[in-house]
Amino acid sequence: MTDLFGDGDWGLLLGISAAEFSAHRFSADSTGLHHARLFARNVLKEWGLSHCADDAVIVVGELIANAATHALEHEPRGDSAPTAWLGLVRRPHAVICAVADPNPCAPEPQQPSHLSESGRGLRIVEAISSSWGCSAPQSSGKMVWARVVAATDL
Repeated sequence: MTDLFGDGDWGLLLGISAAEFSAHRFSADSTGLHHARLFARNVLKEWGLSHCADDAVIVVGELIANAATHALEHEPRGDSAPTAWLGLVRRPHAVICAVADPNPCAPEPQQPSHLSESGRGLRIVEAISSSWGCSAPQSSGKMVWARVVAATDL
């Protein structure tokens, strides 16, 4: 993928049909984060995957919060606030939740103290998802993804 943040169709770039893919641009403000979580819940409902929506929305919430905290808040602001992308991909028995942001640094799970109020996001993603990872960081940023099991018979 040449530019993680262009307005191009991720689905076409990844070889995924439009019926299996949906994307949403979001900003770091509370409204942008709320709309990204709502977008994920609505897409999963539309795909008939409401049974895994709670887990997927928790994962999405952690991924977008990480992007907002570590990538979007530190970007220079011009005429508009910096944004990132949330992508959802429907696969057999799973949904892939991916967030592309402009920070080229790969995320690393933290070991917060018992009283810390933050630093547990990737541990939560790790606990809820069947797998997660990060694309090779580029100068334009990275994509962090997590696979959430969506099959009711597993």
